[in-house]
Amino acid sequence: MSSERATRRDPQQVRSQETVDRILLAADQEIGERGLRGASTTRIAARAGLSVGALYRFFHDKEEIADALAARYLADVAPTYADVVAGVSSVADAGGVVGELIHRAADLQARHPGYYRLTEEVAPERTDSPAHAVREQLIRLFADSLRAAGATTPDAELHDVVGLCIETVRHTLARHPVDDPSRQAALTEVERMLGAYLAARLR
Repeated sequence: MSSERATRRDPQQVRSQETVDRILLAADQEIGERGLRGASTTRIAARAGLSVGALYRFFHDKEEIADALAARYLADVAPTYADVVAGVSSVADAGGVVGELIHRAADLQARHPGYYRLTEEVAPERTDSPAHAVREQLIRLFADSLRAAGATTPDAELHDVVGLCIETVRHTLARHPVDDPSRQAALTEVERMLGAYLAARLR
């Protein structure tokens, strides 16, 4: 069997993935506007151009959809940040990449409004939050990069430092949505604060 035939996807698989993508896009919009508690599978299905029965063939309830939104966000965010943190060659570089990371976080919020609304309803620090696994993986990504760049900060302290930076950016974005005219000024101030914080805490 040729490699082309071995990797070719069945048309039904393609259609199923396209349907899942439509559901998650609709859910991102619905949950972004109403929150998970206010969202309904009926409206999500309607936004996706499906019947509720068709939606239930892929997701049993809103909680499964929320988990899928978190997984979708993680698949988008990891490569978006990876090339930036890979450029940290020394601890002294950490503060310098904060601005680019914040800029990318702001772009991701605009593309994933439902996911960000989920993080407001159930804090990512909580193990029952759909965003908990995302938060922990991002902390590992950044902490591992800093460790490779020579950081000698103890593991638990480094975890807390990175976690605080992530939460500060998330809270700022939540308080200053995409259409807020003060958004850019707030993000610029957070960039300065976090740059100074990292310079003081990392060693």
